[in-house]
Amino acid sequence: MSTLLSGRGRCLVPPVNVLVVQTPISLHHFPLTICTSREPIATMAISATPWVERYRPKDLTDVSHQTEVISTLKNAVETNRLPHLLFYGPPGTGKTSVALALARELFDPTQIKRRVLELNASDERGISVVRDKIKHFASLAIGTSGSSSGSAGIEKSKSYFTKKKAAAAAENDSNDNDKMDIDNNNATATKKYPNPPFKIIILDEADTVTRDAQAALRRVIEAYSKVTRFILICNYVTRIIEPLASRCAKFRFQPLPVESMKQRILYIAHKEKCRFEEGQEEDVIEEILTLSQGDMRRAVTTLQSAHSLSGIVTDDEVKREAIKKESIAEMAGLPPHELIDSLIVTLQTKAFDEMKTQVTDIVLEGYAVEHVLSALMAKIIVMDDVTEEAKAKIAIQIAESDKNLIDGSDELLQLLMVCSRCLECLKKRR
Repeated sequence: MSTLLSGRGRCLVPPVNVLVVQTPISLHHFPLTICTSREPIATMAISATPWVERYRPKDLTDVSHQTEVISTLKNAVETNRLPHLLFYGPPGTGKTSVALALARELFDPTQIKRRVLELNASDERGISVVRDKIKHFASLAIGTSGSSSGSAGIEKSKSYFTKKKAAAAAENDSNDNDKMDIDNNNATATKKYPNPPFKIIILDEADTVTRDAQAALRRVIEAYSKVTRFILICNYVTRIIEPLASRCAKFRFQPLPVESMKQRILYIAHKEKCRFEEGQEEDVIEEILTLSQGDMRRAVTTLQSAHSLSGIVTDDEVKREAIKKESIAEMAGLPPHELIDSLIVTLQTKAFDEMKTQVTDIVLEGYAVEHVLSALMAKIIVMDDVTEEAKAKIAIQIAESDKNLIDGSDELLQLLMVCSRCLECLKKRR
């Protein structure tokens, strides 16, 4: 056949020579492995779950440190007056976790999927998403049948037990009081969740949404505010247009303090049975917290990676070795302290060729230049024999290079530019 038929006509296809070999196939060629037990599959599914998702806070009381935000949201849940919300702050501070926990506080678990729409704007950020998916979900009215709301769920339970009581009354009228007690208990259990008469749309990474899409979203928020509440989550609030930000109650999430993170990381480490060298547990946890810089997601991921890499696979089982402090920085891809110290010594010699060779080696070894710049600035800023003017010039150059890296500049050129400025400024020493 050199032609293919379609619904609208014929589509010409070049002829292709096909060789058909009729060979009897035996099932022995395809060995099958049949699992007769569900337990290994369930165990693998649990172990494959990232710790960030496994230990994500389930309700508002489990969220660490953000006390002002949590108290305000709890008050909104109790009074059933929830405005549109805008969560902003550094990554890993609990913005998405608070939004999901708030949805669990408001709605019955059976209503979460139909009442809450979660979108990641980094994937779906065009104006078509606002006009189609978001507008369609926001315009849907809250149904009165089934258990769409708390009152509807109560009515459903009442009608169910009313039928039960009517059927039991024909046999024994004395059971009516017992049925009424069950009816009241069920209604009370349903009222545990407020089930307010509106839906929630969680728009994560809202700062990546295009400005045209944000302008379209502004009108959608106004038109459907009676039946829909929006929760916008972003890292940089300045990237949200002012007309959209003014329609939301703003909540800033602060970086988590070390003590708050330390308790949670120790809890996860003990829960997952992480092994540490004797007397080194505190040092390893402190190293993880120092590298995470207030990012709880990064701290938990680093701990899980260190735990996974400490395992040695044998024939029968996986033996865990102790997590060492020295391997944390290397595993996280951060440059070791010895590398930065050696680079500073080279810069102090004022030899450009040696500096260029070492910078090239650093880039070829695969270290992220942004981490090298941060570590270099942290070392130079505390050097007593460098003038304040020189420190300021180096800091300005590092800031410019960091911005250029974000815009996609070459890492080698940017690191060379910073080190060249350091060579120039370190000449003016006290």
